[in-house]
Amino acid sequence: MVEIVDFVPHAPVPAEIIEEYRGRVPDELVEVWETYGYGTFAEGFIRIIDPKLYETEVGDCIGKTQGDGISIPIMVTGLGDLITWEPSVGVIGIFYRLNDTGGLGSMDAVFTLLRVGGVKQLTRRYKWDAFPKAVAAHGPLEFDQSFIYVPLLSMGGSRKIANLHKRDTIASIQVAVELQGLIEH
Repeated sequence: MVEIVDFVPHAPVPAEIIEEYRGRVPDELVEVWETYGYGTFAEGFIRIIDPKLYETEVGDCIGKTQGDGISIPIMVTGLGDLITWEPSVGVIGIFYRLNDTGGLGSMDAVFTLLRVGGVKQLTRRYKWDAFPKAVAAHGPLEFDQSFIYVPLLSMGGSRKIANLHKRDTIASIQVAVELQGLIEH
């Protein structure tokens, strides 16, 4: 059983979403949906999201060009990154703020490493260091928000905590792709 000790629920995952994505995403994620629902964990940094909503709203922002072409949005971070399930390679982080991608391992590894490795894993794999400082400076985020650098780092913005602003996550992903282009992977 997947254990997420600091999970904060937002809403249950509708049965029709679970059935639509069962077999398309790892069993561990389906178990999390059934057990926990949508919500946050990893000190509020990672959000388990509605994949259908994100496919509809930012599916054209994913930039999947290699492998089997399948990339299902499953989570976002508090810094506006999209985390996808790609059956041919595993869990991928699309780090719009860094204009980069990174492999995050298997679904089981994501939950296990975060539970066991905690902050060290968040720092190493997700480059999260600005997040707790932004929460301390600006307060916690709403479920559908992320801290976004304004202006974007790719547009000359500075990595200052004062430049992180609360923004709608979906709109922020759309703006990042419009301004800096797809991050093809």
